[in-house]
Amino acid sequence: MARRKRKKSSFNAVLIFLIIIVIIAIAVLLVFRSYKNYNDVCDPTNDEYYEITVEPGMTSNSIAKLLEYNGIIRNAERFRIRAKLSHIDQSFMAGNYRLSPSMSTDEIYYALQNATREEVTFSIPEGFYIRQVAAKLVKDGLIESEQDFYKACEDDYDYDFIPNEKDCAADPTGTLSARANRLEGYLFPNTYNVFKGASAHDIINKMLSEFEKEFASLENKTNFTTQQIITIASLIERETKVASERELVSSVIRNRLNDGMKLQFCSSVQYSLGENKTRLLYDDLDIDTPYNTYLYSGLPVGPIASPGKASIEAALNPASTNYLYFVLKGDGSGSHQFAESYKAFSNYKQDYLNAIE
Repeated sequence: MARRKRKKSSFNAVLIFLIIIVIIAIAVLLVFRSYKNYNDVCDPTNDEYYEITVEPGMTSNSIAKLLEYNGIIRNAERFRIRAKLSHIDQSFMAGNYRLSPSMSTDEIYYALQNATREEVTFSIPEGFYIRQVAAKLVKDGLIESEQDFYKACEDDYDYDFIPNEKDCAADPTGTLSARANRLEGYLFPNTYNVFKGASAHDIINKMLSEFEKEFASLENKTNFTTQQIITIASLIERETKVASERELVSSVIRNRLNDGMKLQFCSSVQYSLGENKTRLLYDDLDIDTPYNTYLYSGLPVGPIASPGKASIEAALNPASTNYLYFVLKGDGSGSHQFAESYKAFSNYKQDYLNAIE
């Protein structure tokens, strides 16, 4: 008899447990359906629209609280949970919105996923250093400070052409670390459109992406690495003002490298000094940096500016010449006299000095 009671007692306990489970499941289901079907309207009588700004990096929780604070929705928590259950909480976009308390939750969700974002345009000229790029972006109001840009240059970017930090040198002025300066030459000069409020990282990534696209369209039949080609192109960019001379300057670089001569390019000294002197002094040529081609043979340790596509093409396809020298004409045209011998170079140099005195 006692055994029969124990069996009945165990059966009742199991039954009660199952009933509790069913009740909990029903409750959870009701709550889930309640949130899933939640499509509230805060105030159907108020059809006024309000400007709401969702900043980059805001979470769905922060957005919900912002909407509740501005009277666009009634309950931030219900708004957030329903967005999570619908798997749209990660798709809300930063931007400026015009939202109304008379809008349904679904309408607000849709709006937040389809922002009309204001774009801004900026242009980076050929031959700019990273320092100059940062300064222009500050002047254009796209970033708050040059230091923000330098810091973003140290971020990770997923591009195979970016050289390893250990193969690079810090900016010779001490402004950028070697890690940041590894991007010198790769911030492709162009006109860009970015969303207002874009971060320095976003801007850099867009410029690197443009470099990847433009460089991929060119064929490298040389024995030079990408880093060496961009270094040569940067020298061409900084040394030439007349488009027809790019391939000629490129040939001078190749010929001097092949003959074991120092390049002795003023542009590399200007980069080392951190300023763009139109006329260098002899003392300037002694500045000791791995970018100074008056002191060190071969190419500089890395690019000295961001070359445009035409200069990169010239680096890949130099003219076939025996030129080893070139000198400005001194007539203000920006064009050069090219020479095969040191004697001819000396004569051209004297002509230049006479012209500017």
